[in-house]
Amino acid sequence: MADPFMGYRRASKGWRADPVAAVHPMIVFGAGEHLTPAFAKKHNITHVVNCAFDEDSPAWFRTAHPRAYACMDAVDSLNADITKWFPKFEAAMDAFLMNRASRTVFVHCQCGINRSGFLTLMYACKKFGYTFDGAVRCILKQRPCALTNPAYMRQARAFVKNLA
Repeated sequence: MADPFMGYRRASKGWRADPVAAVHPMIVFGAGEHLTPAFAKKHNITHVVNCAFDEDSPAWFRTAHPRAYACMDAVDSLNADITKWFPKFEAAMDAFLMNRASRTVFVHCQCGINRSGFLTLMYACKKFGYTFDGAVRCILKQRPCALTNPAYMRQARAFVKNLA
């Protein structure tokens, strides 16, 4: 099956050069290496959800703000089920977004393509009522390198469909 979002993907300059995606006024996602002190200040980042592993997140944030950091330990694989990590992701996002000190939650994985993208997509659809295709388009317009794992795409689509 052809990728219906290929038109957006052609605009990608690669995961390092593509900008982060603002999926909600309080949620942005991208690559772990985007998280610098200057980036955090510019985007008003108060909380971080790392969808990969601790070594994929800059130590400066997780050591300075341990209560504002969560790690999912998710893997990016065609054989993995992205929905397996959603309950832990949802709990972290709910806690961070309900925190009175929260301004913006930065969601990342290693490259800001699949784990962070799909978990953020599923969360936005569940919590804010976004349509699946609308949320995918919103993400790819901003971060065209994102959402490339076809297994995760099928799983996320089924997850959102089952929300109805």
